[in-house]
Amino acid sequence: MVSKGIIGGMMVISVLLAAMPVQADSTLKVRGSDGLNSTIQVRNGKGRMNVDGMSEYLVYDSRSGTITYVEPQQRQYTQVTAAELEATMQTAVSMKESILPYMDGVLAGLPEEQRKMIEQRMGGLVGAPAAGKPADIRTIDRGKHTFAGLRCKATGILKNGRPAAEVCMTTVPGGKLSRRDFSTLEGLVDYSRTITSTAGGMLGDLGKQLEIFAVELDGVPVAVRDLEHGKRYQVTAISNARLPDALFNGHGRFRKQDITALLR
Repeated sequence: MVSKGIIGGMMVISVLLAAMPVQADSTLKVRGSDGLNSTIQVRNGKGRMNVDGMSEYLVYDSRSGTITYVEPQQRQYTQVTAAELEATMQTAVSMKESILPYMDGVLAGLPEEQRKMIEQRMGGLVGAPAAGKPADIRTIDRGKHTFAGLRCKATGILKNGRPAAEVCMTTVPGGKLSRRDFSTLEGLVDYSRTITSTAGGMLGDLGKQLEIFAVELDGVPVAVRDLEHGKRYQVTAISNARLPDALFNGHGRFRKQDITALLR
């Protein structure tokens, strides 16, 4: 027979668990020395990222494996999987190869401001590929640090023997960042590598912020120093206040557009 003490203890534990929140949400503030600051919000397997001063934002859904680029002012959004994005960009690259001889001539005849706007919008799809051999990239251990309660391992990146960057990556949650939200952030980091290498130039400042998360190292970047350009980005604060669902699904009332619209 089960004793009354054990039953009483189980009841106390049940009450305590019921009083605890099922899952804490997370809000991370990322600050850049160049004034390019952003906010990352995580809730129930979804991550939302926006750059301060911009209305556009990205929503990553770890369940469906999709990322959504939302343009509130135009009341529209674009939603794709990594595979769809890769396929679209491959098609665009094939088109580039066929029209490159003509495109260079067209761009050369445009005013400088208009030409730069088109090149930025099209990212790496316009213009000749960079010449020269691939850079020799090597890494060195730079110890461990703590930012906003997250312990991270710093790695120095050498390009052709010269210091190019320093990245501090965390592989475990800590502070106010829950394990589930950390897992969502890891998915966002993986997705950022695809976006940055294929369509980052189309997203303007939002694409630049994604470059922070596109480093080829395990974990989630907590601090990034770009030594070549004298810039620094780091997580400065993390809170676990509850977030409304509307932050992540409010775009549902907008018009959905095809990914090819981003190429225009």
